[in-house]
Amino acid sequence: MSYFSSRLSPTYTPRPLKIVILLTIGLCLFCALCDAMFPYFFGIPGPQMWFSLSLWGLKRYFIWQVLTYFFVAPVAGGLSLSLIFYILFNMYFIWVVGSSVIDRRGPKHFLGLYLGGGITGGVVASIVILTTHTMMPLAGANAALYALLTAWMMLLPEVEILLFFAIPVKVKWLIVGILGVHLLVDISHGNFLTFFLYLSSIGFGYTYALTIWGIHSPFRRLHRFERVVLRLGNQLKRKFSQPTTYEASFSSSSKIYDFKTGRAILTDEEFMDACLSKIATKGKKSLTIIERIRLRKISKRKRKSQ
Repeated sequence: MSYFSSRLSPTYTPRPLKIVILLTIGLCLFCALCDAMFPYFFGIPGPQMWFSLSLWGLKRYFIWQVLTYFFVAPVAGGLSLSLIFYILFNMYFIWVVGSSVIDRRGPKHFLGLYLGGGITGGVVASIVILTTHTMMPLAGANAALYALLTAWMMLLPEVEILLFFAIPVKVKWLIVGILGVHLLVDISHGNFLTFFLYLSSIGFGYTYALTIWGIHSPFRRLHRFERVVLRLGNQLKRKFSQPTTYEASFSSSSKIYDFKTGRAILTDEEFMDACLSKIATKGKKSLTIIERIRLRKISKRKRKSQ
């Protein structure tokens, strides 16, 4: 059995991960340092209120709060020990888990998970805030982090981590335990806002790994449900990705020209876009002789007109 202890301190930090971490630290410190200055000097709420997700902001159509709330700390009132611990703990988790996801799936998937999980949770939380008129501002990276952790758990379910540097625990049980306990604590205390926030972000991470990566969860009882979801997803893809006229012209049974009328199906611009798309997906050799001849003619005309 492999252990994850060797990856608890990644040797390389990809650029997208650096940007996320530095942006989060920067906004957290900016809010902590300047939050008291804005009301005192300008008579307006401080940056903590502007960047957090709140009823005050939603009523004023501050839609950016759906994106910025998970880049600021939930701790307000200036610099404090709790703020420092929040930054160290959360950034460390994002660093470790994010590096692992980027190493296996690439930076785009890390950003898709982190930003998508945070925004999805923010949209759901906004609905709850507007319907219940909750006055409490919402901030913190937990929603985005939980989406990342969920997908990471599905990516490496059987890897073991040394809990407290002594107890080997499989990733799937550790993450399910952490997320499950957090959700139970929220609902037992009546914190329905954070409950739906975290539940939606966890659901996003699960759906992302299932549909985008094609990875089933490590729990066999869910596999039947997951196969149904994947089947429906494939049917929707086929339904909504019907080939357009110029895409159909690149199929194996058709060409660029309509041989019945002798006229070109596409305009020159459409033709070039279609050719470039075909080359990108199937290679330059996939173009027919007629397609190559017309492509050369269009290129010559464009060079003469310049």
